[in-house]
Amino acid sequence: MKVLVVGAGLSGLVAATEIQSAGHEVVVLEARDRVGGRVFTLREGFVDGQFADVGAEIIYHGQNNIAGLCERYELELTEQFSLGTDVPDLIFGGRRLERDAAAELVTELRVAIRHTRPGHYESVAQWLRRARVSQPAELLLAAIAQSTPAAPLRIADAEELNVELSWGEGYRKIKGGNDRLPRALASKVDVRLNQPVRVVGWSATGVTVETDHETFHSDRVVVTVPGPLVSELGFAPVLPADKVRALLQLRYGNATRLVVQYSERDLIKQAIGSGCFTDRMPGFVMEQSVHQGGDKIVVSGLAAGDAEPSGLMDEEILDQVDATMSSVVGRPIKRLFGSVKSWTHDPWSRAVVRAPIGDQRDSVLPLIAAPLGGRLFFAGEHTDNRVGPGGMEGAIKSGYRVAREVMSEA
Repeated sequence: MKVLVVGAGLSGLVAATEIQSAGHEVVVLEARDRVGGRVFTLREGFVDGQFADVGAEIIYHGQNNIAGLCERYELELTEQFSLGTDVPDLIFGGRRLERDAAAELVTELRVAIRHTRPGHYESVAQWLRRARVSQPAELLLAAIAQSTPAAPLRIADAEELNVELSWGEGYRKIKGGNDRLPRALASKVDVRLNQPVRVVGWSATGVTVETDHETFHSDRVVVTVPGPLVSELGFAPVLPADKVRALLQLRYGNATRLVVQYSERDLIKQAIGSGCFTDRMPGFVMEQSVHQGGDKIVVSGLAAGDAEPSGLMDEEILDQVDATMSSVVGRPIKRLFGSVKSWTHDPWSRAVVRAPIGDQRDSVLPLIAAPLGGRLFFAGEHTDNRVGPGGMEGAIKSGYRVAREVMSEA
């Protein structure tokens, strides 16, 4: 059986390697000049050999699929780390809040969540009004939402609010950069780069996939591009109405990833710990160089939801990050290198992560993921029904799922 896989992100690469290992012929078509999709490690520009993940960043506790893949490909994970204590560091109004003041805001939100339970299909913005939380507490939730679900509060799902407002334990990354995993997977299959797919034709007799450069024929096709891009692909015949409606109903997070390298490693580590929340840009700041050598520091953040910058030059955005970090430290600091990456405006992603609301994991995602005619199959992190964050894990799960579906039709 010949299988074409559209997209060389984690979902597509996992599906391709699984189908190929079962003895089938697989070709992966990728629009970019690299593999990995939204798993992207930037190495150019930094001094001291440091780097930063400007896409998917954290492997969360309990994400066994990605941990298992790393073990299979002999990729070492970092030691576990945490994003902080019971009360996170908060930088509001250009100054660090005293611990008692930060604890007061956290306690206010925890009490509000317990006393005013979020409703079904209620957005975080709606819940904030109903729970009558203070403006500083609202700013904190807005900052938290910039890390996940990276969506405006008016479309973020209130039912997914972390009741304990804990900041996470047992986080890990892949030593040397998270893109080592998609690169390892890609080394096992036939990946054709710079092949943006435009039209997918599917019928009872086979599949035809047209790119900007050539036309491919196969028995099956697996579409793994991000959800917004599925709505931009041409399909012949057209997709069923219920699948198109489901694709249009699903919400997505929008975000710009900001990564900056500074000289003042000790000062910044003392100021932010492993990470902190701010009422400026970015709303969430995390150290990326905690497991790296060198005497410099790399910090990253997401400017997401309504806080995603628009109409600004990259240098203007980085200047705002510098101002935020200087306020965190308490004096001007020296930027050595900075990078701005908008996943919203990236033509091959159009979003940073899926952000379902209400019962969409049960009502919408199955329609989006459903195969058609035994020929056309769908995967990608947006098709996975996980609760909460973890795009890499969701992508991998969808790759395993769709490989089983394809092989059941063989």
